Amino acid sequence: MIAALFLTAQVTTQPPAALNWQSFERIKVHATLQGNDTIFQSLNWRTRIFDGLVDGQKADKPILMWLYFGDPRGHC
Repeated sequence: MIAALFLTAQVTTQPPAALNWQSFERIKVHATLQGNDTIFQSLNWRTRIFDGLVDGQKADKPILMWLYFGDPRGHC
């Protein structure tokens, strides 16, 4: 398992440090959604905290509580 993680880490490419016409395509590939990047959208998210707590307790499973106040694009 550790060897697999180590090999995966070596294959990963780092994005270029500067944005220019020569590095644009590499940065675009790095910033584009790939593979399972949107798998979270298929989850049955709860919009109210209490509903999530009740459902998690009924299923005897942990919950992920993600709270964000304001526009999520505000820090981009």
